[in-house]
Amino acid sequence: MNTSVHIILILSLPLMLLSCDKEPQKQAFLLKAGVEEAAVKTVLGDKEGSKYPVLWSEGDVISVNGLVSKPLTAEEAGAASATFTFEEKPADAGVYNVVYPGSNTSGRVVFPASQSYVEDSFSPGAAPLIGQTDNLDAPVTMRSCAAAIRFSIKGNVKLTSMEVSTPAGEKISGSFDMKLSPQDGAAAKMSYSFGSGLELSETAKTVVFTVPAGSYQKGIRAVLKANGGSSMTLSFFTSGATVEAKVCAFPAISFQAGKEIIFTETDPMGGEEIDIEETAGAEGMNADDAALATAISVGSYNIWAPSARKSVMDGDATVPAQRSWANSYEAVADMIKLLDCDVIGLQEVTKMVYKTTITSGNEDYDGNVHTLNSPLPAYSWVIFNANNTTYDNLFPKNTTANGLGSTDAILYKSSVLTLNAKGRAWLNGTRTAHPHKEYSSDEGAANWDGLGTNRPATWAKFTHKASGKQFVFITTHLDLPNAGEESDPAFPQRRNAQELITWFAPTYAGDLPSVITGDMNVDAGDNYDILVSGKWKDCYDIMKEWGTLSYIDQRVKGTMPANKNEEGGLSSWRPDHVLFYGFTPSFYTVGREKLPTANGEQHWPSDHLPVKVVLNF
Repeated sequence: MNTSVHIILILSLPLMLLSCDKEPQKQAFLLKAGVEEAAVKTVLGDKEGSKYPVLWSEGDVISVNGLVSKPLTAEEAGAASATFTFEEKPADAGVYNVVYPGSNTSGRVVFPASQSYVEDSFSPGAAPLIGQTDNLDAPVTMRSCAAAIRFSIKGNVKLTSMEVSTPAGEKISGSFDMKLSPQDGAAAKMSYSFGSGLELSETAKTVVFTVPAGSYQKGIRAVLKANGGSSMTLSFFTSGATVEAKVCAFPAISFQAGKEIIFTETDPMGGEEIDIEETAGAEGMNADDAALATAISVGSYNIWAPSARKSVMDGDATVPAQRSWANSYEAVADMIKLLDCDVIGLQEVTKMVYKTTITSGNEDYDGNVHTLNSPLPAYSWVIFNANNTTYDNLFPKNTTANGLGSTDAILYKSSVLTLNAKGRAWLNGTRTAHPHKEYSSDEGAANWDGLGTNRPATWAKFTHKASGKQFVFITTHLDLPNAGEESDPAFPQRRNAQELITWFAPTYAGDLPSVITGDMNVDAGDNYDILVSGKWKDCYDIMKEWGTLSYIDQRVKGTMPANKNEEGGLSSWRPDHVLFYGFTPSFYTVGREKLPTANGEQHWPSDHLPVKVVLNF
C-alpha cells in the first residue's frame, strides 16, 4: 500500500455490521468498516485527483460501547474497507457508541497526550473517529472529531520535540465524551516527539498533529524545540476559530531560532466538504515562504513604580501587602516572560526596578534590591536617565512637581532583534532637554509657554534578524486626564498627545513601519482622537473593525483593575495601547492572569494589565 503522505484524514466512515443476529452474548461477530470518502485516519495513499484514499492499517482496532475488537492483521489491512472481529457481541443497549481507535475499554474518545512523528505515516491513535447507532442491524456512519494541523519545515537543525497548547486553555488531550466535552484529566496541552531527532534540510519535512475539532478562542500554539536548546513558535488561528474536522494545511517554513510565526488565515479549513487540497488553509496557500508575513510580537506594560505602590499602601489599609514591589517584582517578571514579546515597552521604571550594577540607592523600601535585570536574562534594555544619557543612579525627573521619578524602558530580545539606534526626547517645547520649570497651580495653561508637562518618549530602531526588515519602536507614558488647570484640566495630556503624533513619531520613525506603545491614560474623547488622527492606528480598534478581535477582548476591554485592592475586578478603562503603522495586526491579547506573589498569593502583578500584539510586515 502507498503511504507517501504523512497525514491522517477524518470525515465520514460508513460501518456495516454483519452477522448481528440473536446469537448468545459470547459468540463472536464481525463488523465491517468501509472508507468511502477522504477522512483523517492513520494512513493515506497517494493523492488521486483532489483526494487522498484512506486505508486501514495493520493493528487498527475499534470499540463498540467499550468492547474492543481484535487488531487488524496485515492481510486484513491496506484497503479502504476492513472487517473487524469481536470475541463477543456487545450487550444490549439503547445507544451504541462506536469509537476509533478503540484500544481503551472506557468507550471514551481519547486524544493522546503524546503524539509522534512517523515518516510517511502518522502516529497511530491520534485521530479519533466516532459514531452512534441504536440499531446494530443497520449501517453505522462514523464522523470525524479531529482537526489535522499540517505544516512543512526545513532548516539545518535537528528537531527534538514540540509542545502544543491552547493559550485560552481549551482542552486538547485526554478523555472526552461523544460530544467532545473534556472529562477528568483532560489537559490544554500535548507533547509531540521526533524520536531520536528529525534532521532538517533544504527538503521540507511535513509535520502533522491533531487536536479536537472545536472552537479555540486564542488559537493553537506549537513550540518547536531543537538540539542546542533553540526553539521556534508557530501560532495557528490566532484570531480565534472554530476548527473543523479537516486537514488544515499551512505553507512551508524555515526553522529560525527565537522566531514566532503567525499564520494569517482567511479560510483555515480549506478545501471542499470532502476534497482536501494540498494548498488549502492559510492565506496565499502556495506552500512557499512568500505566503508568510514576517511576524513580531510587541507589548506594553505599566509595571507600577515601587514608590507609587508604597504611597497607595500607606494610604489604604485594604491594599494587600503582597502588592508591594518587594513582594510582586518576581510576578512582574513572570508576566513579562509569559507574554514572551520580541520587544515590550515598560512604564514607571525606577532605579529600584532597573540596575545592572547595584550601588547604594537601589534598595527597595524593605532594604533589599529587587531589580528586573536578573529575572529577565533574555532581554536587553533601552533606558535613559533624566539627562538623556546612559541610565545611572540619578533619579529620572520626568513627571510634574514632586512626581514618581520614573521613566520608560524598552526591553527587546537580542536573539531576535538587532538594535540600530536609540534615543529619548521630551513631549514639550524644549523637546531635547528636561524642562526644569515645574507646572504649578499659580501658572495657568496660557502661561505655560507651550511646554506641556514633563513626560518623555523613548524610541529604538531595530532590524529583525531573520528577515532583515527594519522598524521603529516607541514607548511613552502620557499625563493624567485631569492634570491641568481647572479651566483646562486636559491640557497637559493633550499637549503630550499632540507632540507624540505630530512631531515625535514622524521625526524618529519617518516612513518606516513603526509601533507606539504606552500608558496613554486615555481611551476615548478628544485626546484619544489625537492619538489615532495620524497614520498610526490602534490595534484594538482595527481588529475590532475587521471582526478579528476575540470575544473576551471585546467584552472585557479594560487594562486596569477597578481598585488597587483588587476587590472590584477589572475596570472597563483601556488606557494602555499599541498603535501601529506599516504592519498588519493578527493577534491582540491582555494579560489578565493573576500570578503568585512572594507568599504564593495570587495577585495582578501591577495596577495595569499588559497588552500583547502580533504584527506582520
